[in-house]
Amino acid sequence: MSGGLAISGVHHKKVKVEVIVADVSANIVAGGQLTVPPPKPDIASILDTQAHAVINRVSVVSGTVIIQGKVGVDITYVSTAPSQPVHFFEGKLPLFGSVNVHGIFPGMTPEVAITSVYVTSKLINPRTVQVHVLVTVRVKVLREKVLPIISKVPKTIIIPTLTVPVTPVVKQKLVTVERRVLQGDAQTIAVGTIAIQSDKSGAASIIRTGATASVTRTKVLRGKAVVDGIVSSRSLYVGLSPAQPVFSVDGTIPFSVIVDLPGVEQGMFAFASVQVETVDTVIVNPRTLRVRAVVKVSVVVTVEKGLPLVTDIGALPPPFVPITRDFLVEEIIGQIHDDSTITVQVVIPGNYPNIGRIIQSFAQARIIKTLVLDGVIVVQGSLRITILFSELPSQKVFSYIKTVPFSVTLRIPGAAPVFYGAAEVTVIKVVAVPIQPRITNVRVTLRGWGMVTRVDTVPTVVDIRSGGSGESYPEAAVPSDSGGRVYVVQIGDTLFQIAQKYNTSVDVIVRANNIQDPNRIEVGDTLVIP
Repeated sequence: MSGGLAISGVHHKKVKVEVIVADVSANIVAGGQLTVPPPKPDIASILDTQAHAVINRVSVVSGTVIIQGKVGVDITYVSTAPSQPVHFFEGKLPLFGSVNVHGIFPGMTPEVAITSVYVTSKLINPRTVQVHVLVTVRVKVLREKVLPIISKVPKTIIIPTLTVPVTPVVKQKLVTVERRVLQGDAQTIAVGTIAIQSDKSGAASIIRTGATASVTRTKVLRGKAVVDGIVSSRSLYVGLSPAQPVFSVDGTIPFSVIVDLPGVEQGMFAFASVQVETVDTVIVNPRTLRVRAVVKVSVVVTVEKGLPLVTDIGALPPPFVPITRDFLVEEIIGQIHDDSTITVQVVIPGNYPNIGRIIQSFAQARIIKTLVLDGVIVVQGSLRITILFSELPSQKVFSYIKTVPFSVTLRIPGAAPVFYGAAEVTVIKVVAVPIQPRITNVRVTLRGWGMVTRVDTVPTVVDIRSGGSGESYPEAAVPSDSGGRVYVVQIGDTLFQIAQKYNTSVDVIVRANNIQDPNRIEVGDTLVIP
């Protein structure tokens, strides 16, 4: 409490809050040429291209977030050999991009998450492939700030100049102003065998194996989290036949891992993510494969602290007035994971042979637009579907690609069009079933994640002051009877623009707020406008 008079029993507290400076989505493009490594044969045609991106470094310079990482590319192709066997090779591309965000400076905290990866490829010559990868990211920039607030107001206030104690009228609002994040990683190896179905040929050699992993259960115990999940693998192999037919076989392998998290307690909320770092397959016998996957599990535990903010204190005797400051609070309205299935009918054009046998089917999802409506998030995008098939009896392998639109609706009670929505869509499973010689139905299972947040301004009492003390108010609003007001600096603001808006001058605002550098004001700062 400041001022010439004293009020006893009012407690102050300093809290650390994270002010959201920016929350935007952006695209980063990685591109380059990949060469078939020796001794693999030349390429006749590309069957499938997959890509996965990893961010290694994020930094902030004035007005820009710099993102660095790498993209791994997997290419499956038909060789130029007379029997046209299928081959596979890997390559890496550098990922580098920048996102322009006005009002950010070094020292702020950037958070970048990959929301989708979309890849296209083109054959340049028999040993060179041109690859373009579009990586969509969500960029959030935070700034930590320590602010003093009034944490406790007694039921009665004793003022030396008054003979009767004052009973203040206190209004409060419970908000989350501190969030502690505990994070841990662990690695495990999932090993299991997969049997080849009787309607498929036995395996002569493995072309490639791809795998994804998902979490089935996360349990938080004291000091650790136990994560259970499954690895879903898909192996492409050459069959035991002089014609070298190509087949694929799917399988699942369970895993369980313990992640050490000192400080966590049973019952806390934990979010686990899993990534397959490497996967390989060996042939045990012609009808049995052993799959070995190295799995990395990351667990994040959030500990939210609710703090009752004093939003107003009424019935104070003159000359005392409450001094308020606006808090910007991000509130999560809701989030959800949900699976949905889309069925697409694919017609093979006339310049391709009839479908003799489906070998594999793939799909890539690309988000184009995310809409927040009443009670839902609608995610719109495109699916790039690849059908890998062979004609009979030659067993030659062909691929056909079709791009179709998709829409996923995620229900989040309380969502409204004025709120912010973030979403991710992942392809979980693709199954192609031929219904005619040139027509196949493709069922794509999509896993959607959506979250809706809103930023709310909460006026908070930071002090009680005597209006006659003659003090300046650099950190809070001036008394209401002086005609002053508080303004929270927004992205792109300058002191000149703010002064024009309130019909005052830059010098007046600088003096009232003790601003050292008029050319540098930070987003989220609270300015007193006399």
